[in-house]
Amino acid sequence: MNIVEYSDEYAEAVKDLFVELQSYLAGLDKRGVIVLKDNYREDYFRNVLEEIKKHSGRIFLAKENNAAVGCIVCKIFQGGGEDDITTSCPKIGFISDLVVTQAKRGQGIGSALLQRAEKYFAKNDCAYTQLEVFAPNTDAFELYKKSGYNINCLYLSKKCN
Repeated sequence: MNIVEYSDEYAEAVKDLFVELQSYLAGLDKRGVIVLKDNYREDYFRNVLEEIKKHSGRIFLAKENNAAVGCIVCKIFQGGGEDDITTSCPKIGFISDLVVTQAKRGQGIGSALLQRAEKYFAKNDCAYTQLEVFAPNTDAFELYKKSGYNINCLYLSKKCN
């Protein structure tokens, strides 16, 4: 397995990985809020490309036998808006997506992708790496804990009556 930076030749593979992740999360969501809309594949991919361009980001892919088996989306944020008022505005490396295809989970690919993202953020002088994890996604939560991530913020929700 090796990790490479995204190029257009991997567009369809990355779209497939995003769809796999969204489908998996939708299956975990007992509220039924996370869904896979008809236009998700193209629209989400286009959105990610816009976001990484806007936020000095990168997509890294894990490849085995010339096939993409995982990817991670990295963005860099620093201050602006409310952050300028409420924080010291450290430069933050943000992971918006991490997916490893189901057949390859548990083989260290997610950890390798996290390490590659962390190297990218360190090279770009980020003070922290940050990510969100959907609470029912316990496997991802365990990966992040084993990789040294700590809970910094909890988002709670409640259905309105």
